[in-house]
Amino acid sequence: MRAEWRRCLAVCAAAALSACHTAFGPEPIEENWHTYEGARVTFFVRPGSFAEQNVARLTEVLEDQFTSTVASLRLTYAGHLHAYAYNSGAEANFPSNYAGRAYPDTESFRFVAVAPIGDNLFQLASHEANHVLITNGLGRAGTYFMTEGLASAVLSETFHQSGRHFLFPWTRSRRAQLPRVSTLIDEEGWQRTPEGTAYNTSASFLAWLLDTYGPDRLRQIYPLRSNQMPDRIASVYGRSLEALEAEWLRFIDGL
Repeated sequence: MRAEWRRCLAVCAAAALSACHTAFGPEPIEENWHTYEGARVTFFVRPGSFAEQNVARLTEVLEDQFTSTVASLRLTYAGHLHAYAYNSGAEANFPSNYAGRAYPDTESFRFVAVAPIGDNLFQLASHEANHVLITNGLGRAGTYFMTEGLASAVLSETFHQSGRHFLFPWTRSRRAQLPRVSTLIDEEGWQRTPEGTAYNTSASFLAWLLDTYGPDRLRQIYPLRSNQMPDRIASVYGRSLEALEAEWLRFIDGL
C-alpha cells in the first residue's frame, strides 16, 4: 500500500483492484475454518490465526458498524453478515495484505486480517461490511463515486478514527489538489483519478452531505448513473452540484 494513504480509505483502493463490490460469494466453506456466531455477524477464521485471537473485538467492531450504518442511512436491512478473515493477501488472491472484497448477494465479504489490531484493520473490515449493508438496503449504486465513497463516508468511529476524523482533515490538507466532484461522478473521471484521492474525496463530500442534509435526499440520488446525477441533485437539493461543492469546500476551509 502506498504510504501516503495507508492509514485509512485508500486501503479500499487496493480492494477495488480485486473487485471490491461483486455479486458472487467466496469460495465454498472448507474444513480449515473456525466459526464464531455473533448477533449480526458470523466470523470464519483460520484456526490459531491472528483473526481468531482477536475475533471478539472484530465482532464488536462489525456489530457496531452494522447498527451505525443502518441508522445513519435509515435502512430497513435486518440480515446477517458473514465475514471471512484471511491470513494474507496471497491466501485470498488479493494484491496486498490491505484488501477485501464484498459479495452483497450472499451477505458476505472477505478481508485480510494481519497485525496490528487497530484502525487499518477495523476500517477495512467495516468498509467491506458496508458494501453488503448498503447494497442490500438501497440496491446497487449507479456510480463508483457512490459505491465506494458512501461505504467509507458512513464508517463508525466507535473503535477507530478513520472516518470523518480522518476524511475532513485529509481533504483540507490537499485542498489545492482535489479533483472536482463532477469528475469523480463521471465514471471515466473516476478511473483517471488516483485511487486514494478518488476514495477519500468522494467519502469526504458524501459524509458532509449526509451530516448537512441528512440521508433522505442522498437516497434519492444514490442509484443514479453519472449522466443523470447533476440534474437530479439540483432538483433534490435545490441547488446545483457546483453550489454544494462550494459549500463543502467552505466547510473544509473552516476546520
